[in-house]
Amino acid sequence: MTVLAEIARRAAADSPLWAGALRPGDAPQPRFAGRCPDRYLLGVEMILEAYLLHYGQSRLFRQDDADLALLTGDYLYAAGLVEICGTGDLQAVADLAELISRCAARRGDVAPADDDDLWERTVASLGTS
Repeated sequence: MTVLAEIARRAAADSPLWAGALRPGDAPQPRFAGRCPDRYLLGVEMILEAYLLHYGQSRLFRQDDADLALLTGDYLYAAGLVEICGTGDLQAVADLAELISRCAARRGDVAPADDDDLWERTVASLGTS
């Protein structure tokens, strides 16, 4: 089972709302596979999926109901941080929480900057401290 398929499975198990919002078809490959230590990958991809539900195009969920997309994103932010907590690496938890906060703050800008640089730097730093 791929990491994104596991995210979809967990979301569907946690709520019939999220199960009903899943896109049909196979889950795509994770964005950070091979660039993120394996022990963080599921949590990072959950947090990325939350970010995409809030600010972009989800890989796993339909976004035709904006309120449900926002709620699902909130669930995945929390679930991703819980997953990272399970690694015991509190610095990784802090770094990813800071990433979430900084991305949200940028959305308030008139012309928000692309967040890819923040994502890349944060993910590259996981497990290095």
